[in-house]
Amino acid sequence: MGEGRPAAPRPGAPAWPSHSTEAGTAALAGDLSFSMVEARQLWSFLDGAIMDVHVRHQLWRTWGLCPRHAWGYAIAEIEVRGGRPFSTAILYEDLVGRAAGLAGSRALPWRLALARLRTRGVCFTCDYVALARSHTDTGLGDVLARMNDRRRTTVLLAASRREWRARACPECLAGEGPVCRPHLLAGVRPPGGRRRLAGALWDLRRRLHVLVRSMTWRGPVAGAAEEASWVEALAWFGGWRFLRLAARADVET
Repeated sequence: MGEGRPAAPRPGAPAWPSHSTEAGTAALAGDLSFSMVEARQLWSFLDGAIMDVHVRHQLWRTWGLCPRHAWGYAIAEIEVRGGRPFSTAILYEDLVGRAAGLAGSRALPWRLALARLRTRGVCFTCDYVALARSHTDTGLGDVLARMNDRRRTTVLLAASRREWRARACPECLAGEGPVCRPHLLAGVRPPGGRRRLAGALWDLRRRLHVLVRSMTWRGPVAGAAEEASWVEALAWFGGWRFLRLAARADVET
């Protein structure tokens, strides 16, 4: 399926980013078990493809991957690359900063800022899954098993729950954080106005930056708020319901 405009949301309903494949639709139905095809594409990102200039420009247009595959990428990195979301945090530090700039721009009316926060394009992984044939590459069998088991991810989510739960979207989880992007696109006004929203996003970007540096040689020690920042970033862009799917039933939301 090609790119299309999302249908007009019901008042107060989340305007979930459009998905071009059944994989994205399945996530909305409550399934977050990954396939070998998805694992193969996400693994290619972990191998460095996500740093390609063309890929990064596309990720700017689509505000990262769709919620399903944004979590899939983070999960794959955590489960098979040392237990921490280094590449994920780098990408979302960039995206959160861009979103904060739009939210706080005095030159852009709110409706235009919202228009620019919409996804313009197709999720890379969704597009790959739609075109690729089924893969039975046993070389990635362990990667796929770890992604679907999510043992390390569950530990990280549980350890930082106190932080991210307090800053969750008020519409999704009755938290005190910024209204998530899907709810903003559905027409929910940010409490305190766009300036407060921009401030919350700039603070999130700052914490992501500290988290990234903490994973480098002689970087600072990340505190609890920084350790939770990658969770908040993924949830702000895609909605907090996907956190529940990523955490399974082992982490209370």
